[in-house]
Amino acid sequence: MRIAGIDPGLNATGYGIVDVDGDQCRHVAHGVVRTRSADSLARRLVLIRDGLRKVFSQWSPEVGAVEASFVGSNARSALALGHARAAAILALADSALEVHEYAPTMIKTAVGSHGRGSKDEVAKMVAMQLGLADRLSSSDAADALAVAITHWAHTRLEGRI
Repeated sequence: MRIAGIDPGLNATGYGIVDVDGDQCRHVAHGVVRTRSADSLARRLVLIRDGLRKVFSQWSPEVGAVEASFVGSNARSALALGHARAAAILALADSALEVHEYAPTMIKTAVGSHGRGSKDEVAKMVAMQLGLADRLSSSDAADALAVAITHWAHTRLEGRI
């Protein structure tokens, strides 16, 4: 199964693609769709949606997973994240992919970090789990790969229950 993981953000939306076969999870691709703060909100959302659709067309995932919203004390940041999540979910839906959502603490726990681990810790754990020689330079892409790994772990657990 090929899984697309998405870490939504209005400035930078990370994506990660992994292939899974039973107990094996292999890195396929990762990257970031970036927008410019000078562009209108509508333009930025279109860029996120279209950028992700292009990634999905290139790598043909079978399922998608996205990080669920984290609502902190900053309402403006939460709203921006919600917009980016909507664009990512639409890209998955436009590509006829089933959408799964995972909470940030679940993602960090699934990759072997504790629920409040730092971005750097998550990136190290993702690189280790996928057998990547170097740490990922983009925390957005690392987080997206962590989302994909979380979906793999979650589906494995469901199969064993």
